[in-house]
Amino acid sequence: MKYFSIYLLFFVGALLTSCESSENCTETTWYEDADNDGLGDPDATLEACEQPEGYVANGNDTDDNGGGTTSDCDTPSEVAQSTNTEIEAMRQAMISFRNSLSSTLLSQATTCLDDDRFYTWHNTPNSNGTQRDGIIYGDLTEDQLADFKNLLQLFLSDGGYQKVDEITMLAEGLLNTENSSAWNPDYYSIDMFGDPENSGSWGFQLDGHHLAINFLVHGDNVSIVPAFLGGEPAVSSFNGTDFDIFKDERDLALTLYNELSTSENAAAVSSSSHSMEVGPAGTPGDVDPYRGDYDYSGFAGTGLKYSDMSSETQANLILVMKEYVYNMETAFADAWWTDIMANLDDTYFVWIDEVDSPTTTSPFYYRIYNPYLWVEYNSENALGGGGADYNHVHTITRIPNNPSTSAGGDYGVFAQMINKGDVKTLFEHYAMADHHKASEMLFDYTVKLAHGHSHHSHTHSHIH
Repeated sequence: MKYFSIYLLFFVGALLTSCESSENCTETTWYEDADNDGLGDPDATLEACEQPEGYVANGNDTDDNGGGTTSDCDTPSEVAQSTNTEIEAMRQAMISFRNSLSSTLLSQATTCLDDDRFYTWHNTPNSNGTQRDGIIYGDLTEDQLADFKNLLQLFLSDGGYQKVDEITMLAEGLLNTENSSAWNPDYYSIDMFGDPENSGSWGFQLDGHHLAINFLVHGDNVSIVPAFLGGEPAVSSFNGTDFDIFKDERDLALTLYNELSTSENAAAVSSSSHSMEVGPAGTPGDVDPYRGDYDYSGFAGTGLKYSDMSSETQANLILVMKEYVYNMETAFADAWWTDIMANLDDTYFVWIDEVDSPTTTSPFYYRIYNPYLWVEYNSENALGGGGADYNHVHTITRIPNNPSTSAGGDYGVFAQMINKGDVKTLFEHYAMADHHKASEMLFDYTVKLAHGHSHHSHTHSHIH
């Protein structure tokens, strides 16, 4: 009887505590988020006082197997919309531009984030405006084009936007006077990806002669890589306006090179042929051969290492690196720069030229490798018209390997779909891809692969 009385008192006390707790609880409807995209399934609910694991407060996801949109573009790995005011301004600008288009143009320009069009871009002319997907500048009214350029300016810094304008309007306008069917400012292409009205993951691509930039918003993350910027002529004048597209990329690098010590010069300078390692596909219409979560870390160890540089050389290198990173709007470039700086000691600089004393009017190549930044600058062979080699420039900016954040590298997390989450080295791409088996490779580093693969001395040329 004694034990029964104690048990009864315990039971009544627990019941009173439970009732008191229930009286203070206001139950909320929670929605199951099976695909972990931040949006819940409206048909899978649970009433609870506290948020249960695997549930969220909204019910905006109509496809909880993947994707966060209520449109046809439900792509795995999508996330909820950002609350960042600058990103919201970008989203509203994109929605405004989309709403200005006819249903036909909107349909032509829009696809999903897991479509191969996301990875299809090139640097060659969009002849007659028919060699790209999407829609072209020439399809737009003046007001629509102004809306699109307003969107560009939200993603790009003033300096970055100026380069885009000089490539597309001045350099291309000058070429247009020579061959209007091949070169024309109206032929730059716009492709849009995802659904900005209903999802926090969306983007667009601006693609055409000497320009291909891939813009992506993914929650709070914003990126513009891969970004290919080029020009021939890179320095000239059109309609009374002088332009020098890559003045800072060229001049800052020359300052860096010319102030290297003897030992730094010996480490930085390579005798390899200067040609871009990770440029566009060899044939227009092919997808970017370096898409996916490729690991470029084989390039670590080649060239002059940041931690081995003098303080003056380090400062000069940082100025060059910032010129590429800060093509993007400052707040988002700052976030990218934070990752770069955290890995600064693992940065390498390589220089290749064909002269004793390079100047602003001599061709040269340089490469910067950092786990969060890949840069190449190359003076290409002139393609005609009496131009000089130094006046034909190709540059590319990528994020080569970004494993420690959820933002991903090139194309954000969506590039990981290509390799199904498996990280491959750049060398493996060349060694194993059918379209490279007959080619020779240009690597200036050595890699040992499993399964009997080895790195021999090869060269590989790209079509420009």
